[in-house]
Amino acid sequence: MPLPPARPSRVRQLAALAVVLMAGAVATGCGQVDETGAGVRVLITTDQGARTVLDRPGVRASDDEPALEVLRRAAKTEVDGRGAVTSIDGRRASGDRRWTLWLNGSPMRSGALAATKQDVNLQQLPVLDTVRTTKVSEGDTIWLDLGASPVVPRGVVGTFPEPFLHGQEGKRWPVRVECGEERAQACRMVRDALVRYGIPAVSNLVRTSYNPGSARIAVGTWVQLREDPSLGLAERGARTTGIPVVPAKDGRSIGLTGADGRVTRTLGAGSGAIFAARWRDEPPSWAVTGTDDAGVLRAAGALDETVLKKRFAVGVDDRGAVIGVPSQAAPARR
Repeated sequence: MPLPPARPSRVRQLAALAVVLMAGAVATGCGQVDETGAGVRVLITTDQGARTVLDRPGVRASDDEPALEVLRRAAKTEVDGRGAVTSIDGRRASGDRRWTLWLNGSPMRSGALAATKQDVNLQQLPVLDTVRTTKVSEGDTIWLDLGASPVVPRGVVGTFPEPFLHGQEGKRWPVRVECGEERAQACRMVRDALVRYGIPAVSNLVRTSYNPGSARIAVGTWVQLREDPSLGLAERGARTTGIPVVPAKDGRSIGLTGADGRVTRTLGAGSGAIFAARWRDEPPSWAVTGTDDAGVLRAAGALDETVLKKRFAVGVDDRGAVIGVPSQAAPARR
């Protein structure tokens, strides 16, 4: 299968113009988002996005309103005394199946991330915000999934262009595209994809600058990206980090996990992946990566709303076929 083509030069020109126009706003930090009348999208799925229960845009909401109030306008929702969702439209959490919440593709956390005694680098979170404490703004997407993931994923790609479009708590993060190679075609494709959604971004080489206030998309082979503190967590495995893509340390293969967090499929030469991660209390980081340049190109071609829709992460094999991650086993009985 031929590699995905670069976007037209006109789009690249628009990308450059957008960067120039927004450079001042990006340099100064988060920008306020005005989405008056847009409402909130409520997405409810089961089994790691395999089944859609509800996908309703434009649900009425006020800025800084608790997510629970918005959710109850869209579906019959029950919570326990701690604010954890126990049932949505009769689908109950039970056993190891629980409802997991993401706001614009990222989990909401109570306070700053704190290191655990077990692993100071992993920076796991002991407490997640609930639907009672999470505040939404117009334009946001609330996603709840009922599944049995061993660890809450540090981010999901299935609501792209979120989290880059609206950020969280009514503020948009500045966005950076970090490139493994300065003039790589895959990096241009990622920038062009952001332009299609009206997202301005600045570019730099991987690990040549540091801005803890920016959301990032890193584009390159895994060998080029693996030293990144956030993305490099993926090598530790899904059962530890919640990242369902597990690249090999030598970058020659990429493991894709099942619902239990164990690798069920391994991709080799010419393959790629897109996954989300997060380091400490910084904004989200995404990887558009591959085993080699051909794999990175294939992954960059998959950075599209329709391709990523309702998926936690994706792999792309050496023929360009997109594989949803986690791989879907037979859904558990409700």
